[in-house]
Amino acid sequence: MCIPDRFDDGGFTGGDLERPALKRLFAGIESGDIDCVVVYKVDRLSRSLPDFARMMELFDKRAVSFVSVTQQFNTTSSMRRLALNIVLSFAQFEREIISERARDKMSAARRKGKRVGGMPVLGYDVDPKGERLIVNEGESVQVRGMCQLYLDHKALIPVV
Repeated sequence: MCIPDRFDDGGFTGGDLERPALKRLFAGIESGDIDCVVVYKVDRLSRSLPDFARMMELFDKRAVSFVSVTQQFNTTSSMRRLALNIVLSFAQFEREIISERARDKMSAARRKGKRVGGMPVLGYDVDPKGERLIVNEGESVQVRGMCQLYLDHKALIPVV
């Protein structure tokens, strides 16, 4: 019998287990209310091989079946588990590559003097065009004063 609850963690990364709906799913498994987990794709459940292995241990311990709708995975044999682990390894690899590309792109934008988001630091404002930071003349006086205090005292505590 299908339960009416959905365990959808939209907006949360599949890279870790700290997701509200996933915690509710685990609670349902622990209480015995859930005996089968159905996902659209395996990487929607987890993109971390160690985390997925922990989930499979919990599923095995509680006799919970696992079904991926779009992928023919079955965890009943060692060969099928191996195939599943290979797919998850690629999912984890993809997550790491995406993260590396994002970091590289942000670094390249910074090198070009472009703004990559966040609050501007003291002494700068966001250019109205939104692409660069521009010097805030009033705050820059404060920043220069703090730098001079550091040069005078050679320590941060006296500056503070």
